[in-house]
Amino acid sequence: MKKNSNNNDSELIEKVKKGNEMAFNFLMNKYYSRVYASLLSFTKSKEDAEDLTQQTFVKVWQQIKTFRGDSAFFTWVYRIAINLAKNYVSSSGYKKQRLNSSIDDIEIEIKTLDNSELSLMHEESLKNIRRFINSLPESLRTAFTLREQDGLSYEEIGVITETPIGTVRSRIFRAREAILEHIKKELINYD
Repeated sequence: MKKNSNNNDSELIEKVKKGNEMAFNFLMNKYYSRVYASLLSFTKSKEDAEDLTQQTFVKVWQQIKTFRGDSAFFTWVYRIAINLAKNYVSSSGYKKQRLNSSIDDIEIEIKTLDNSELSLMHEESLKNIRRFINSLPESLRTAFTLREQDGLSYEEIGVITETPIGTVRSRIFRAREAILEHIKKELINYD
C-alpha cells in the first residue's frame, strides 16, 4: 500500500514540477495535517504551527524542482518544516512571545485552581516533564520528539535531521535516560 502511495506521489510531483497547481493542492491536502501536528508539538502554539505549516508548503512549491526522490516526499517536506521551525524557535521574536504566553498560561492556571488536588498535581507533573524535554539540547529534543510524539522511524528521523541512524538511536536513548532521571528526582523530591 505504501509503495502505491509513493508511486501516486511521484506522478503528482512530476505534475507539480511542471506547474500543475491542482496536483500541488492534492499533495498539500494529503500532508497538511501531519505537518501541522508535528509543528504544533514543536512550537506549542496553534498560531505558530499554522503559520509555519503554510510557510512549509510555500517553500515546497518554490523548491519542488530540487526534490530528487532520494527519500520519500513526506520526509523531504518534513525536513523543510522542521528546519523552518528550528529557525523560528531560535528567533528572538519567538522567545518574547513564549514568555508572554507562559505568563498567560500561569494566569489560566490560577483561574482554574478549583480542580482536585490530584488533577492539579498530575497537570503540574506533565508540565514539568514538558519543560524538561524542552530544556534538552536541541539534537536530543528533536530526535526524541520525532520518535515519541510523531512516531517516525529511526531511518526517517535520520533523513530529516541528516544524521546517521546510530546517532539518532543514541540521541533518543540519551533523551529517554535524561527524562527518566528527571522523573526519578522529582519523585524523590515529592516524598
